[in-house]
Amino acid sequence: MQDKNGTTAPPPSLPGDRVCGTISTLVAIVLTVFHLLVASPLLTLNNTTKAVVHGALVVTFFLLVKPMKRRRLSRVLDAVFIVITIVAAYEVIVMRNSNAASAVLYSPFQRYISIIFLVVAMIVAYRALGLILPTLSLLFLIYTLIGNQLPGMFATAKVTLPRMATYLMVGDEGLFGNALSTAANFIFLFVIFGSVLAFIGAGEFFVNISFAVFGRFCGGPAQAAVYSSMLMGMVNGSGAANVVTTGTFTIPLMKKTGFDPDTAGAVEACASNGGQIMPPVMGAVAFLMADATSLPYTTICLAALLPAVLYYLTISVSVFSYSHRNHIPVKAPDPDAPTVGQIFRGGWFYFTPILTLVVLMVMGFSTQRSALLTIVLCLVIGLITDRSKFTLKNLKQLCVDSAKSIMTVSIACMIAGVIVGAINITGLGLRISGLITALSGGHILVMGILTAFVCILLGMGLPTSACYIVLAVLVAPAMVELGVAVISAHMFILYYGVIAAITPPVALAVFAAIGISGGDMWKTGLQAMKLAATGLVIPFIFLYNTELLCYNHITGVFEISLLTVICSVTAIIGCTFMALALFGWAGRDLYKLERLVLLACALCLMLRDPLWLNGVGLAVGCGILVLAVCSGKKKGSVNT
Repeated sequence: MQDKNGTTAPPPSLPGDRVCGTISTLVAIVLTVFHLLVASPLLTLNNTTKAVVHGALVVTFFLLVKPMKRRRLSRVLDAVFIVITIVAAYEVIVMRNSNAASAVLYSPFQRYISIIFLVVAMIVAYRALGLILPTLSLLFLIYTLIGNQLPGMFATAKVTLPRMATYLMVGDEGLFGNALSTAANFIFLFVIFGSVLAFIGAGEFFVNISFAVFGRFCGGPAQAAVYSSMLMGMVNGSGAANVVTTGTFTIPLMKKTGFDPDTAGAVEACASNGGQIMPPVMGAVAFLMADATSLPYTTICLAALLPAVLYYLTISVSVFSYSHRNHIPVKAPDPDAPTVGQIFRGGWFYFTPILTLVVLMVMGFSTQRSALLTIVLCLVIGLITDRSKFTLKNLKQLCVDSAKSIMTVSIACMIAGVIVGAINITGLGLRISGLITALSGGHILVMGILTAFVCILLGMGLPTSACYIVLAVLVAPAMVELGVAVISAHMFILYYGVIAAITPPVALAVFAAIGISGGDMWKTGLQAMKLAATGLVIPFIFLYNTELLCYNHITGVFEISLLTVICSVTAIIGCTFMALALFGWAGRDLYKLERLVLLACALCLMLRDPLWLNGVGLAVGCGILVLAVCSGKKKGSVNT
């Protein structure tokens, strides 16, 4: 409806809206308190019960805050869905405790409620995530039911609808299976941690300290965007959410200092999206990876650290090169602005929760206990620094924000669990792995290219967590079968799933950025891919070479050897060469031939063997840069 000025008026509120708002706030509080309690010694529950309660509360919260339409009939339908969800959750707990070995042994009501809730879950997923994931899961369900009628390698045993539905309800791989259990046990605690950290003022401090450090350099606002987004992404882990959080400050300032809207949006999208590969939280996928690989969470975080540093180093060098080539002016210093030291002294304590989390994990504390203790530490810091924030209204909003942050992740885990369950019940995973292996011809490089393509294709429409869950079952076994280390295969899938968020035409982080910058989607997306180019190359390095992950795949432990150091140094130099070649400035504007040769040198440095090729790449690349810098100084073109 439009008003007399031609603007779209908000839909009229209904009498039930206020009631739904109150109930949704109550559900968010219950959800938050429940997880804090089960993470403490005060309440002990098995993983199934935690996952079921978590899933029921999340679905209920979503239906309350995201109604289909503002109509009474829709509210009634949502209320029916909520009742079905609660009843189904109760029956799942009963069914899991009954030790029934077959769907035949469940009561007719339990079989019917399983089928009905499966439909409700699909509807909720469509409303929360869009069309792609529910459609994909529906195709797998149809295959499960009709697979016995298919010929050849894709033929399956007969599976009835009640058996499939009850399996997906109570199985370890299903709606309330391992994926949702991971969200309930680990992910939501770190979502609360990130929300509390932002609540006490850490986000503002990270932005301020980044601007104070980098603001006086050429392209300073963009550098500040890179590192403030990295700091927030370490605990936030959601690319689009991180763009909205930090991009509100950084993108307008980048545009003001000379960056075009497309580049400003691309810098923020790349920097924010990188939070999903930056320890300690890694966009929640670290916990899913720990479950899928049976590797300790700390091992995965340590393995991810160096590639994540390379990713952000490349973006930083790219911003440096772009800023000089496009003559971005240096921001005049503000004599009244606080210094780096003053800002740091006023907020150094915001680093302590992150450092404490790392220390606790290294000391061997459980993931849940570490997260709980750091949340408590954040609250203590907040009470000491600014007690006025701790009003009942703000605390309720904190719970609501945490619930909103987890709901799409949890719903994605539920529906991804449906896909994994369908794959397990049909045995499709082994067939797909065999097919991929055959298509690759046994070549790891071809396998990597095929996997990267599938990851980007799926990642365009799926959340990173859902994309990872599906591909960890379908593709990772085939890569391992060819001799790729388990951690390398899973990290490869993660990287390309993350890159999909900045890959047009469906790029969630880019969409969030252009909403602030006003840039063009295609131009911003292509510039973002250019900035994050090493994110496309780095996975192929550790596909062949686990030294970059500081992981010994033979002994299965974290390890730093001489080969690790050599590989790390060559990768750092290679990534730097690549960034300078792509953006074309190193002391002066580089000629096209110089950029091509420098790019070739970068690729030579990223190869593990032969070592002489590393040496040639290093020598030639350094020679180009020395000549460029020296000739640039003679012309007086080196900006400060």
